[in-house]
Amino acid sequence: MEQKKFSDMEFNEFIKYINDISGIDLSEKRNALDIKITSFLKEMNLQSIREFLNKIRYDKELRQKTLDFVTVNETYFYRELSQLKEAVYYIKSLNRPTSVLSAPCSSGEEVYSFAILAALNAVKDLHITGIDINRKMIQECKNASYEGRSLDRLGEAEKRRYFTNDEGSVYKVKKQELCRCRFELCNVFDDGFLRLGNFDVILSRNMMIYFDYESRVELMQRFHKIGNAGARFYAGNSDQIPDTPYFTKVFVPRGGSYYVRNEI
Repeated sequence: MEQKKFSDMEFNEFIKYINDISGIDLSEKRNALDIKITSFLKEMNLQSIREFLNKIRYDKELRQKTLDFVTVNETYFYRELSQLKEAVYYIKSLNRPTSVLSAPCSSGEEVYSFAILAALNAVKDLHITGIDINRKMIQECKNASYEGRSLDRLGEAEKRRYFTNDEGSVYKVKKQELCRCRFELCNVFDDGFLRLGNFDVILSRNMMIYFDYESRVELMQRFHKIGNAGARFYAGNSDQIPDTPYFTKVFVPRGGSYYVRNEI
């Protein structure tokens, strides 16, 4: 297929569609997207960008594959560790069955990091749900196999206790040693998100950096709907959290912050 690029009209239509279904703002990524979309069109055997834009509106499989390639998935165990510890200590202080949401969960390191920290701190009756819009990432979460830089921040004792290592450099999570962790393919802006259940802690770190302002406000409202009374929301260091009536920011004396769900 001839190498084609977006016209301004096609590019604007594409980024608006992605924003509408995911909240992701791609307006500053024109050059990178020209290359990626051209390659993707060839892979999907589509003859033109116009055909792609028309087909994606009704083809669920194409829509999912499109979301898979526009999402960024880079993470590792114990990322922003002090924040994870703060959330684990809070969960333990509740002294009752608790639930945690990781959105997005990427390839699963955040969920399993939280589960490991909970086990090390003798937290009981914990259920963690991880969601992501990238289907490949959800499969990686379920496979629970990791290697390379992803594991660098784990100690050898933690690796021995919570992983098997029968394949050389590949470490596989011992799920039986941890609390229940489930993973769902889910878009935070779809109706299914509001049916996931209610949560005491919401981890949504380094996702809002890709959203425009309106999408960030809508997401805070959605987090409020699925949060239990007093639920805490933990954002990433790079996230820009809008000021809304849904959550109040709390600063931690030893550094960092979180947000507490307001009753409105």
